[in-house]
Parts: sequence; C-alpha cells; structure tokens
Amino acid sequence: MSSFLGALEHLDFLQIMWFFPVAYALHEAEEWNIMRWYARNYKNLPPATDRTARTWIVFSSVAGFVWFLFAALPASSETAAWLVLPAIALVIQNALQHIYWLFHFRQYAPGVVTSVMLLVPIGGYLVFGAVQQRYVPVWYVALWGGLMVPGLVQTVRAGNEMTAPVRAIHHWGIRLSKLIFER
Repeated sequence: MSSFLGALEHLDFLQIMWFFPVAYALHEAEEWNIMRWYARNYKNLPPATDRTARTWIVFSSVAGFVWFLFAALPASSETAAWLVLPAIALVIQNALQHIYWLFHFRQYAPGVVTSVMLLVPIGGYLVFGAVQQRYVPVWYVALWGGLMVPGLVQTVRAGNEMTAPVRAIHHWGIRLSKLIFER
C-alpha cells in the first residue's frame, strides 16, 4: 500500500484525477442489478426496469469521463480542480447514501463496496490534494460539502421511500432508454 501511495506522489493532479471517473464507472457497474434491491427496499418505485437502469448507468459513466475530460482540456490543475470538485461532491454524496443504506436496510446495498473502497478514498485524496496544493480554497470545498448535506438528510428522512432526486434519475433513464431503444 505504501508503494502505491509513493507512486501517487510522482503524479500530478491532472493525472491522479482520472482515478475518480474510473472508480465511478466501477461503482456504476456494481449497481448493474440494482433494480431487485430497489424492489426489496422501496415502496414507491418508478416504472423502471433493468434496461432503463442500465441505460442510465452507462450514460452516467460516460458523462463522468466527459466531465473530467472537459476539466482536463485547459491542462491546468487549478482549473481542473475547480471543475471536478462539484462532480466529486455529487458522487461522494451518493457514496455516503450507499453506506447509510447498508446500515438502514441491514443488507448489502449495490454500490457500497466501491463507495467504501474507491470513491470515498479517491475523492478524499483529490479534495485534500486540491486544497493542499492551493488549487482551490477551503471555502470552495466547504461549499460543496455543505451542498451535500440536504441530500443526505433527505435520504435519512425518506426511510423506504425513494427520494425525489433518485426517482428523477430513474425517469431520465426511462426516457433515455426509450430514445435509444424504441425508435
């Protein structure tokens, strides 16, 4: 482990940041069969299917790579940090939701392994590095951290009701799936 961390010291922010969309794609792959988990745990599911959920999974994984590519185009670690930190906050919020669901539902929540093993550590490393290298100020990190709180509170309050943002994601997946597969 220490040799891995030592190797990271030789990479700059623009190189290290690519670990995050890879981790996110692996997280999404872990959610590949999430519809059965939703059916067991939520009572207000949208009319989503495996196909519509998987369409969203592929779309959001590609979108993650595009977001990071856009952030890397200026070839500036400072610019990249300002642009990727919102995405990292959004994904870390979801990772924390998965960890909460593990305890709340007392069962494996698809996505929790990659949340704990990849997303939180890599995201934390990038955020810490962006502040340490002074690519972003602490207030910017605090702002995005604070913006995560309402979604986490909503998740806790929802119990076994799917939150409106998660329902919206499924509705987007349904629309996207229809657009691609039902021509």
